[in-house]
Amino acid sequence: MWAKTTIIWKLLLPLSIISILLPAGSARAGEVVVINSADVEAYKEALQGFKKMLRHQIVAEYDMEGNLETGKRIFSDIQTKMKPDLILAIGPWAFQITAAQPTNIPVVFAMVLNPSSLLPGGFKNVTGASMNVPVETTIRLFKQLGSQIRRVGVLFNRAKTGYLVKRAMQVGREQGLEIIDREIRSPREAIQVLDGLQDEIHALWILPDEIVLTPEVVQYMVLFSYRKKVPLIGLSERQAQMGALLSISFGSSEDIGRQAAELANSILEGQTPDRLPFTMARQVKLIVNLKAAEKLGIEIPKSLLGTANSIIQ
Repeated sequence: MWAKTTIIWKLLLPLSIISILLPAGSARAGEVVVINSADVEAYKEALQGFKKMLRHQIVAEYDMEGNLETGKRIFSDIQTKMKPDLILAIGPWAFQITAAQPTNIPVVFAMVLNPSSLLPGGFKNVTGASMNVPVETTIRLFKQLGSQIRRVGVLFNRAKTGYLVKRAMQVGREQGLEIIDREIRSPREAIQVLDGLQDEIHALWILPDEIVLTPEVVQYMVLFSYRKKVPLIGLSERQAQMGALLSISFGSSEDIGRQAAELANSILEGQTPDRLPFTMARQVKLIVNLKAAEKLGIEIPKSLLGTANSIIQ
């Protein structure tokens, strides 16, 4: 009897160990379908990061080639024919297609800026890894520039970046900075409103807002910065080259893909998307423009220079 029991135990032991090591709900590999917005290098890097971190199986990959109609056909086929356990939407177009209509299939996005502004109201079956830099990180940069920076101006469209301004005001109060916000509806209005801020602010912040990011508004913000000796913080290398004192942006497409995979793993192993908030970039890229600093008469602290990824001299 003892011998028979020992044999049974030896047979069951490996299965017991496996069940302990596997995460809850991961008895089988979940099936993932990928929709890519376009053949863009950054999106490829995000997918590479996703694959490295994913503990489940990608069963199909689709490329929209930048065409929304193609994306709609792809999404329809996925819903009716494949029915995977999760969809990865890379880039804003793929995200818009998957978020435009309700689906029972969980959606995780990657490489999307301001995802909240693209989601229809009440849509709960989606989460993902955004390209947004945490508000706290940018507020910290303003603080590092010196105690003379007490009021920071922002232009925004409520539908696109209202949630960011609300968060910035909260974090600013905690850090001793006042956010002077002005809502705009067009590029022309943005320029008029900016002129009205000239005696009210000590610094200016370019938000990831469609209206603010139009070329004429960005160019005017750079000119405003030099004319009024007001430091400008942008969100891209291009803006730093144009004359922004600092720029801060996401630092790694691959890491955003890894963040998306971490969310996908959680969903495929039992978590629901509505309990997983969007993530923001955890790796950032800081560019310091010393030419702009000289024009503005500002000395960049060594502590800030030491954290810069790139310096324009």
